[in-house]
Amino acid sequence: MTASAQNRLARRLRHVGLVLAALAFAMPAAGQPAAQGWLQEMHDATRRLNYEGVFVYQRGAQLDTMRLVHRYDGDTEQERLISLSGPAREVIRDGTLVTCLFADDQAAVVEKNAPRDLIGIGFSAPVESLRDNYGFSLEGYDRIAGREAAVVGVRPHRDDRYAYRLWIDTASKLLLKSVILGRGGRVLEQVQFTQINLYDAIDPGMLRPEIGGSGFTWRTDLEDAGDAEAPSSAVSWQVQWVPQGFTMRESNIQNMATSHVPVDHLVYSDGLAMVSVFIEKQMPGETPLQGYSARGAVNAFSRVEDAYQITVVGELPLPTVRQIAASVVRVE
Repeated sequence: MTASAQNRLARRLRHVGLVLAALAFAMPAAGQPAAQGWLQEMHDATRRLNYEGVFVYQRGAQLDTMRLVHRYDGDTEQERLISLSGPAREVIRDGTLVTCLFADDQAAVVEKNAPRDLIGIGFSAPVESLRDNYGFSLEGYDRIAGREAAVVGVRPHRDDRYAYRLWIDTASKLLLKSVILGRGGRVLEQVQFTQINLYDAIDPGMLRPEIGGSGFTWRTDLEDAGDAEAPSSAVSWQVQWVPQGFTMRESNIQNMATSHVPVDHLVYSDGLAMVSVFIEKQMPGETPLQGYSARGAVNAFSRVEDAYQITVVGELPLPTVRQIAASVVRVE
């Protein structure tokens, strides 16, 4: 893969990983129902409480420090994620509207996404529905950011997805720490609050970004792709294999900030992990993306078929992502 193609794949991986899941997160072991209760309470608290804190995010040897502000007005969630180390970056979420600001690229990306946590674990299905693919256990108590936390293990029944360990505040039920585990228990990513404060209300001014401006290049996927030329009026695409328990949650043709042409975008989830399939027509003279890239627990694999670029990005092991990409076929 050329340097230019590698950079394009890395940009897409950074963008998708940041929005989806790249900023993700001693009592005797108990049975699944008790552990599921902790997960459900965590899921509710993460969305309905007002809080602000500082956390560290580790991917391999890379360590970043970030600040998170979360506001809930009884109807809509708002979040602001600010990098405190490395290049200045911010992510602003207002309901389903997500804006990513990159000071190093002088770029802003605006997209519309289904509600999902900017940090930690986001469930796209009821917790009890995950039992066919994961086992749950209470593994003990610990102390994170000066607060007592219950440790919950989430283990997949098959090796085509990751395991998780979650530290949940026993008082507020907020997620204080999350670890994603690969094969053999290897830590792929971890997120841990070092400081967290809860509030009755959050000042809306705390959600306004500090970077951006007239010198920034703004890209968006909010325009209606229906008026643009579709990738092909006679060609559709089918993903013939996804891991057991994954179902399609979204399918559309959209303009994307990382592409010059409308893109077929398919989203699959098992209720916990998510994977996206992007299919776009190759532009004349454009270097194709072929191969893989990774950021923490998020893997991407790209290949070309009949002048179409197929890229799969997901919170899944690389062999799983590669197998999904290989199963994408044209349907006349």
